[in-house]
Amino acid sequence: MPKFPTIPRLTIVVPHCGDTASFESSLVSVLQHRPDACEVVVPHAGNYDDPFDLADEVKFIDAGTENVTQQVGDAASVAKGRFVHVVGDGHVVEQDWADRALLEFEHHDAGIVVPVVRAHGCDEIVNAGWKRSSRSACEMVAAGKNSITSGNDARVEGGFLTTSFWRRDLLRSLTGSLRGTGRSRQSSEEIVETSMVYCLLAQQAGWRCIVSRDCTVRLGGDDSSIGDYAYDVDANHRRLQAIADHFGSGGWGKSFGRWLATTLSYGMGSAIRRATAPLAQNSISKSIRNDSVLRSDEQTESIRIPVTSNESYRRAA
Repeated sequence: MPKFPTIPRLTIVVPHCGDTASFESSLVSVLQHRPDACEVVVPHAGNYDDPFDLADEVKFIDAGTENVTQQVGDAASVAKGRFVHVVGDGHVVEQDWADRALLEFEHHDAGIVVPVVRAHGCDEIVNAGWKRSSRSACEMVAAGKNSITSGNDARVEGGFLTTSFWRRDLLRSLTGSLRGTGRSRQSSEEIVETSMVYCLLAQQAGWRCIVSRDCTVRLGGDDSSIGDYAYDVDANHRRLQAIADHFGSGGWGKSFGRWLATTLSYGMGSAIRRATAPLAQNSISKSIRNDSVLRSDEQTESIRIPVTSNESYRRAA
């Protein structure tokens, strides 16, 4: 019988964005709990020299930038797995975390699966994805709780690029859908923007986002520029609301109600930024493109068919 190379089901992407200690804690946790049939890809800016000689276990990609969105896009373009999971700086994983999340992709229209992100050293939930609400353009689902209930995650709309699982071909099609993300270094606020745009474009194309209640990703003990999602939303609420309005409805007529609801929940500063979202609407609308996003009814499934001849392997959909 001929031998065939193992085809990974999952590609785990661990971007190196400049904070080596935080990156290495994430990578070590992935390698310690690495699931079967997966590959690990590390995109970096060309300045990581693999001090632990991991080239036999990890595929290193010189992306030429510390920009997370571009690094993830480059990794997705070479990923062999049908599914791609990103573990951003400062996040650590646990035993069997990926197997639990991948079960959710049995739903044919599941495009994004969101883990439960918990704080370091305790069970407090940081987020189980996000949703648009009367109080916020990007409200953390189940934040501050210890468990997920049906009411908490019933309306989850998306996850964050630094922790979520994606169908590979969907993620590839989303790369480049938000202009202005090509800077050499990307702020955490910009990563949240990209996450919102990707998830809402996927939703528009017929894909669902599902929370995997049994999949836990933790914030590590090390300080990281990625992970304080609530702060990033608060600091950038104007542009995030403008993104939400691009896919829904907005305008000055809704500003007072949003200002009032957000003031009561998050404070005056965030409320003012959200209420003035129309000021950013034109800029946001010009930066989003959706002409290449894979639709849920366009996906193809490929399998490898063994052959006994010397001919090239055939693929059937």
